Amino acid sequence: MAVIENVLRAGINVKLNAGTSPSGGMIVRSVSLGKVIDGADADKVMNVAGALSPVLNLPPVYVERTRVTRLEVE
Repeated sequence: MAVIENVLRAGINVKLNAGTSPSGGMIVRSVSLGKVIDGADADKVMNVAGALSPVLNLPPVYVERTRVTRLEVE
């Protein structure tokens, strides 16, 4: 029995530094970007996140990749 894995969608969530809360913790905001090529080079993904920074007026902190797949039995 063979299992086939199909990628349904791939994207990134860019976490942005939105300042400091009154208690001293970082306020993190998130921006999602879909239709990212599955398996895209990590450096290129980070370059895209950095390129969004001037438009959003917030610096990126880190990026989370999201990948949704469907497993089917052949």
